[in-house]
Amino acid sequence: MMEELILAVARGAGLSPDQAALAVAAALRFFTARLPSSLVGELHVRLGTRKPSDTPGAGDAR
Repeated sequence: MMEELILAVARGAGLSPDQAALAVAAALRFFTARLPSSLVGELHVRLGTRKPSDTPGAGDAR
């Protein structure tokens, strides 16, 4: 799903995939710094950047 997000940002903002990947990474850092860890963990699980077992409680609510 992460690749889909990067491509959507690239298309929507008129960026190259590399630029979009940087933008998505910046947004994830922003969320990581400002949202509760359980939400950040769930976001990473759903994006496929972490497995549910890597983030306590993140894969529980579906």
